[in-house]
Amino acid sequence: MTALLNEDNRLLETLQQLLGLRAVELRPALTEASDWVAEALGAEKVDVLLYDAASTSLVAMGTSDTPMGRRQHELGLNRLPLANGGPQVRVFQTGAPYLTGRADQDPEQIPGNVEGLGVRSNLDVPLDVDDQRRGVLSAMSTTPDRFTERDKAFLTAVAGWSGMVVHRAELVEQLGTAAKQRGHEEAAEEIARISRREREVAVLIAMGLTNGEIARRLVLVEGTVANHVEHILRKLKLRSRTQVATWAVQHGLYRLAEAEDEVAEPAGRDSWQGRTVGDQSASGQPDSQTPE
Repeated sequence: MTALLNEDNRLLETLQQLLGLRAVELRPALTEASDWVAEALGAEKVDVLLYDAASTSLVAMGTSDTPMGRRQHELGLNRLPLANGGPQVRVFQTGAPYLTGRADQDPEQIPGNVEGLGVRSNLDVPLDVDDQRRGVLSAMSTTPDRFTERDKAFLTAVAGWSGMVVHRAELVEQLGTAAKQRGHEEAAEEIARISRREREVAVLIAMGLTNGEIARRLVLVEGTVANHVEHILRKLKLRSRTQVATWAVQHGLYRLAEAEDEVAEPAGRDSWQGRTVGDQSASGQPDSQTPE
């Protein structure tokens, strides 16, 4: 009775640890959880297997840092094609848990697990994410009859927690993607505030050219270039050429111009080579006269 109580306490403590895990990135969270679960069960390997549609396989996204766990990766057993069958695949497809203490006597067992890893006890439970079957939580040991029905109930609870972690990680990724998209849209709107010619001028400012050099590069009157610079400053609410240069780089215009060769090479490259972005102000005078 005391032994059972101690075992229940150990499993409960592990569940409490899992609930307190704050890692946002999926692999580190599942790997750390696999370590805790392996220790709680006395398992030599625990895997969180998630379905990868691209390869139609179950892939170990989290594996306990144990000798058997490392050996599994060396043998390539961390990826289980559905076509190859096996207990983990059947659990994924049917949702029915699997428990055996004599894996070497089960003809459905993957030979690599039995022969390569020496597995004798195997416990697998389904893993659902947002009410959809997404994978399997698997525990293995070289000791026959290592796992019990109590362990199965524990691993089922851990699978529920794992599903929440996967769902949380996916939501964070979706939010990040959405934020990045919003950033691209906002950047595009800001770029659209200035004309194509003004964008060309901004790129040349980022390259360190003076108004005179920009005029020669674009075959314009220097006064026209000065007007373009003033328009850029006003439209973007900037105060100096340095800020214009920074804006052009941040919005990808400078790199884009280099990649697509939008602006022709200057006739006299030596006339501007070596200048720094902050050498000139909006009017072509030293930038120190223009407040940042």
